[in-house]
Amino acid sequence: MQAENRFLNTTEVPGTSVYDGSHAEIGAVDDLIVDTMTGKVRYAVLSFGGFLGLGKSQYVIPWTALKWDSDLDGYVTGITEEQLQSSPNLDPLSLRNREAETRLHEAYGAPGYWELEPRG
Repeated sequence: MQAENRFLNTTEVPGTSVYDGSHAEIGAVDDLIVDTMTGKVRYAVLSFGGFLGLGKSQYVIPWTALKWDSDLDGYVTGITEEQLQSSPNLDPLSLRNREAETRLHEAYGAPGYWELEPRG
């Protein structure tokens, strides 16, 4: 039995494809935003290019809204066009307070990482 490879070099993440629920490629990861206190990835900056004719090309997406799919060798998301259009227009550096983070997570219907991790 072969062990599952659960690791990906961070240098390989930019350019990794992002797919919708139907496995159609909709964009790519441009960058990651890491929590300096824990070392955990909290957000991804995604580019959608001409996806759905949206005006802006980059979006800050909660990491909890992406799931790795080893068959696709990329990330799958359930984020909809409506969610992208109504998402807060955030500079990644504005995510320095819980209020801004909460608005972002709510816009995408993604659980906050602070809700998923044990307190300690």
